[in-house]
Amino acid sequence: MLKLRDYKQTEKLCTKVLELESTNVKALYRRAQTYMHVADLDLAERDIKKALEIYPDNMEVKLGYKTLKEKAKEYNKKDVMFYGNMFAKLHA
Repeated sequence: MLKLRDYKQTEKLCTKVLELESTNVKALYRRAQTYMHVADLDLAERDIKKALEIYPDNMEVKLGYKTLKEKAKEYNKKDVMFYGNMFAKLHA
């Protein structure tokens, strides 16, 4: 479902798996990827951190965490620019 970009269905399926097996690293990681695609970075970080607690040597999850951090930085830059421009216009 993730490859088909059906993020809502991917999230539902991963959540079902996690209800049955809360330590399923693959389901945690796939759900985190889904959250990244829909820009819910806080939930993505929660799932990736949990996956890393369970399996700290998983390279795919480590790379996913790095990607998440880069996305968060990117969003923060956009926020700073957006709000900076907004405040500049208010004071002009």
